[in-house]
Amino acid sequence: MNRFNYIPAAVIAMAGMASAANAAVSYWDFNVFSRSTIGTASKGYGSDFQGASGSVGDAYFSNFAAKTNANSSASLAYGFYGGGNFRLSGSVNNGGVNVAGTVTMNNASITGPVTGGGNLGGTGGSVNGNVSISGAKTTGNQLTVNGSLITGQAYAAALDLAAVSSYFQSTGAYAANLNPTGNYTNQWGELIINANGPLSVVNISTSDFINAWGIRVVGAGTVVVNVAGSSLEFASKTWNYQNGASSASTLLNLNEATSVRMSGGHNVNILAANADTNFSSGQVTGNLIVGSLTGGGQVNWNGDGGFSGAALIPAPAGAFILAGAGLIAFRRRRG
Repeated sequence: MNRFNYIPAAVIAMAGMASAANAAVSYWDFNVFSRSTIGTASKGYGSDFQGASGSVGDAYFSNFAAKTNANSSASLAYGFYGGGNFRLSGSVNNGGVNVAGTVTMNNASITGPVTGGGNLGGTGGSVNGNVSISGAKTTGNQLTVNGSLITGQAYAAALDLAAVSSYFQSTGAYAANLNPTGNYTNQWGELIINANGPLSVVNISTSDFINAWGIRVVGAGTVVVNVAGSSLEFASKTWNYQNGASSASTLLNLNEATSVRMSGGHNVNILAANADTNFSSGQVTGNLIVGSLTGGGQVNWNGDGGFSGAALIPAPAGAFILAGAGLIAFRRRRG
């Protein structure tokens, strides 16, 4: 069993309550999503995410800023969604947080509501919004709430994070098994992909991808770039898009990877659903979907939105995509 399929009990308990809300959400509005944890108790994740983010398990952030772009992630109301505890040194700039566990604020600020299944505490900071938690506020005046404070409330998850996790895992597996529609040319370290039709699928070898300095996509339509290899380590790639190609319609799928170590700049949507991912430094512009996440790289919101080609990559293993009104809905199959 894939270890990222482990879902905390709190997430499972709230899944039914959140399923109706999921129907109005595009999962690709997650700028960053981890199918387990973000950061560690000993070292929080640094830098910032421009769009909404989430994790199925605990999340630890240090000198961090969440949802810095108010116009990002249109279908996701909160800045962060979590299935475990949430510890923050830094800020949530828009939307607030909805987490199943305790919210710990260490010299932190949250703009927007805080909804939690545990306590609210830490060394101090401010919440510029209303607070509704199952536990108690455990810190005194150094942690201010500029809004209403309601304790002892039953926690209501805004999203079924188990469903989000399953969707991304299934999508990565399905995309990896699509029949290739074409090849690529390695031209002095630049991999050239010619897109053809509404969906183009290209499989790239581990060595060619790692050693390439850039990838050029030529032609319109959705493009899936599958890269082989269970352990990948790579730095910046220059992604060039020509003749109708775009970063929004291109997906880099690292489905085989269980370990990814990356740095530098990457202007593409990245799906590494099964990988312990360390993004040490640099900047991704697009979706970053991983098994777990550590490091301090920045993730920016693509101005064109999240991955736009999801309707052409149905995930049959327990999920499929309904495209309509610009949204993607997750539904479980009945068997």
